[in-house]
Amino acid sequence: MKKLILLLLALSIFAACNQKKKGALWPLLFLLNSNTPTANTASGASTEIASASNGGTVIIVDNNAGNSTIPSPNSTSTPSSTPSSSSDNVVTTPTTTTGSSDSTSENAGSSSSTDTTSNSGTSSGGTDNSGGGTTTTPEVTGVITVSDQVGTPVFNYNTVQTIPLNLVVVDKQSKPVSGATVIVSDNLGNILFQGVSDSSGVVSGTITVETSLGQITLEITVGGESISNIINLINVIGISREIKYEILLPVVTAPTDTDKDGVPDTLDSYPQDPTRATRIRVPAEGVSTVAYEDLYPSAGDADLNDYVVHIHNEEDLNAAGEVIRLRGTYQHVARGAGYRHTFHLKLPVSVGASFSRKVVREDGKEVTALNTKKVSSSDLNQGIQIHEESNQTVSNPNVNPGGVFKPGHIATIEIVFDSPVKKTVLGSYPYDIFIKVINTGKEIHFSGLYKNANGTDQYLDSNHFPWAILVPGTWKYPYEGLDIRNDSQSGYKEFNLWVVSNGTSYKDWYKHITNQAKVFPVPEDDSGLLGFLLLGVKENGILIAILLMAGGAAAAFLLKRRTLSRA
Repeated sequence: MKKLILLLLALSIFAACNQKKKGALWPLLFLLNSNTPTANTASGASTEIASASNGGTVIIVDNNAGNSTIPSPNSTSTPSSTPSSSSDNVVTTPTTTTGSSDSTSENAGSSSSTDTTSNSGTSSGGTDNSGGGTTTTPEVTGVITVSDQVGTPVFNYNTVQTIPLNLVVVDKQSKPVSGATVIVSDNLGNILFQGVSDSSGVVSGTITVETSLGQITLEITVGGESISNIINLINVIGISREIKYEILLPVVTAPTDTDKDGVPDTLDSYPQDPTRATRIRVPAEGVSTVAYEDLYPSAGDADLNDYVVHIHNEEDLNAAGEVIRLRGTYQHVARGAGYRHTFHLKLPVSVGASFSRKVVREDGKEVTALNTKKVSSSDLNQGIQIHEESNQTVSNPNVNPGGVFKPGHIATIEIVFDSPVKKTVLGSYPYDIFIKVINTGKEIHFSGLYKNANGTDQYLDSNHFPWAILVPGTWKYPYEGLDIRNDSQSGYKEFNLWVVSNGTSYKDWYKHITNQAKVFPVPEDDSGLLGFLLLGVKENGILIAILLMAGGAAAAFLLKRRTLSRA
């Protein structure tokens, strides 16, 4: 259906273009391709690109790939791996040449290092050996040294991952740069992290992304000079990089910073509040679906619908990237069980907080008025209740064929910590949310959080299947009694392939329903027609590009025929 709408959209563009020059289509094609995510099969920085706002070269030195150097796309240089006498990794300066002669080379760091050469562009200076060619050494704006942690994470049925981020920003003399702004965003431009370097030039934190996301963008800005790095996430479980500016950083007038927290007002989500600088929403758009089985410690029937909730969180970070406030929205949407449950959140922090909660029905009518109270670190460690008993929080089970989807109560919470909490301490999204089964007295948590005495996972059953799972988006979970692992019952045949691969393949299995008759028809996110079309264009950029090119050719042909007929 989506491709049909996109096809109609493209055809409407063709019709609108039949009076235009076909060249007018190319800016649109460029726009389509510029934001279309790519699927990389290789891992590591060897597949990455970097650029500078001033047009200079940015070189990537990959410590994880035998000290190879990867130049930015601003030149077509060939990487060099010759070691420098002053460093474990060589940074060679690309040279730009015109004409056919051998150019004068310039070595960086060692007399034995080999220059890289680009045959693009022209400039003045250098030695002309061919009568018409010139050579020059283009400016290197920066060097990114990559020391990422690469490997395969433990498979816990996770569809999102939290990746530690550790960056150091230094100047041309390798001295730390404080006040550098660091922004990490996804392929749609949603901010995943924002921070400002401290007196040691360090920025640290975490980012949370879907495991199927292939790339993110890292942007560092100092005094108006920006370096951008598209990072390949495949097999990356920790990002550790040094960003060195090879240019003299300009002395500029400090931008307006009303609250004096070191973050300019233009980048500050809370320009009037010195305790908060950045608001991070997870997921960046829409919701995640969390589904529980409730027969713990006995294995369930794997229909993943005993207790289902839609969630999203927001974190308020200070300028150092520490969490000041945590907000959450939790809507109970399904109950395919006879047991009763309550819903809770546990946080492993060492500080107290103020805790606010409000509950409304799906129609917005208030159930529980906004209430704020103080909670201790012990309260947070043991778990705070978010939803009342499940037989009261959703009226329709929303798990049976023919049923009409009617979601239940929505709880919104805010936790204001007494002092900042590091993201690594707080834990990974969706944190430790769990249900308590009233009938059995058991708690049910995500796998990967608790171990038995023998070292096995407390929340994986004898078949290594979890009692809780998180799925991005408004997931269409199985109908009551249908085992997602059983091919004859499952609406997601890629699920088993994902599990067998330990999460390395079919990472977006939940997007591919193989049998609609096996899943409950939960409505999609209501993001509006414009958002739908834009997302569809991004996901089907190649298809749209082909259609637009064909349409442009057709429009040009019709225009030519019309011109000839008038002649």
